[in-house]
Amino acid sequence: MNSVLLDEIIYLAVLPLLAVILHLFFSRFFTCRVESRLRLTVLYILYIGVQALLHHSSLPALPLMAGNIGLILGLSLLYRASTAWRLYAVVFISALIILSDAAVPLPRTDFGYRLSLLCSKLLMLLLVLLLRRLVKGEGQGQLTGWLGSVAFLCPCLSIAVLLQLSGSPFFQLYPQLFPVVPALLLAINLLIFLLIDRVLSAQSERSQRLLLEQQNSYYVNQYHRNREFQQEALRFRHDFNHILLGLRSRVLSGEEGASTAELDALLGWTGHAQAYCNTGNPVIDSILDYKQREAAAAEIDLRLELSLPPRLMLNTALISVILGNAFDNALEAASLIPKEQGAERYIAIHMHYLNDSLFIRILNPYSGSVLQGPNGELLTTKSDKRSHGIGLRNIRQTMEQAGGLFQFTYSGQLFQLELVLFHIERDERGGGRVSEGE
Repeated sequence: MNSVLLDEIIYLAVLPLLAVILHLFFSRFFTCRVESRLRLTVLYILYIGVQALLHHSSLPALPLMAGNIGLILGLSLLYRASTAWRLYAVVFISALIILSDAAVPLPRTDFGYRLSLLCSKLLMLLLVLLLRRLVKGEGQGQLTGWLGSVAFLCPCLSIAVLLQLSGSPFFQLYPQLFPVVPALLLAINLLIFLLIDRVLSAQSERSQRLLLEQQNSYYVNQYHRNREFQQEALRFRHDFNHILLGLRSRVLSGEEGASTAELDALLGWTGHAQAYCNTGNPVIDSILDYKQREAAAAEIDLRLELSLPPRLMLNTALISVILGNAFDNALEAASLIPKEQGAERYIAIHMHYLNDSLFIRILNPYSGSVLQGPNGELLTTKSDKRSHGIGLRNIRQTMEQAGGLFQFTYSGQLFQLELVLFHIERDERGGGRVSEGE
């Protein structure tokens, strides 16, 4: 058989292994958008076909490498991930593939080339399986600052160093030593990947602890709120007979005017709800009731416009993150407005439910300017930046994981945050629609 034809047959035979490796890597850290396995298989077969066409093209080395990385980037779009994590995953797995191809020390013969095709793919598969077992994270966390710089620079510099040294006269004279370079670069990239995973896992655990503390404060507030209602009901029940006896004696004595006044006062007492918010959804009611006290203490007017049915089947952690952090950000911004300016200090929360979707809009005025990063994220103005990692970034990440919509705008010293949560079902045992406006 023709040697060149045999090389191409072996190349095409091991090429599907690369598709398996990519799917194993992406599926470990991200959630696949394509639910149908058949459709996903067809897309990966299409990737294999385009990859084979690139291999047989006459493109130079660098454009060919860029085309292969572009194909991997296209495959990553089949999985849900943030932009930073998607780009890092693409750059890292591309570096792993390139370095693994160059790290197999086999003789430069026809048989050595064919064997290297198989061995390099097996090495990639082994490394990806090892990463799947060792990593703790799931493509979450913020790749920003020095951590993000190291994450992106390491694989990019590794590819650049490999290309630079491949043409070195020293390695042309001693080609048997060249595989040492990609092997070392491969080890460095794997160690940095695991280090980043550990750092982000620690950050995630810290964020979860802060979230649990926040949720506990809401639960404690709900407990005290329910306890106050129970105590009030018990007091009223205990005194009710005595009140009726007193009213009866006044009616019998002809003091109808005084009795009517006491009845009006009694109705006002029993009809007045101590709860600030009462939509029939304990999670929302508890959070807004708790936050209203914080707003009142800061002399911030809280304006509610809620049109929600009772007994919505809400994810407690999700709603706590969204409402808790959004309110805290709005409260801080409104608190920074000097009272002497005479400007309004308020937070307006609009929530309504339509077509199994929960729409949330939060508005607040602010003073000064808004700092925005190069990727569109808002930058904190707090001096302790590490202690304030939960905020709009955490809301955005939570909404992306929930498949919701997240958008913020600011103009005319007014900040607006808009959120939409889909597939929010109702407990059919609940009553009718409850609307509340303040």
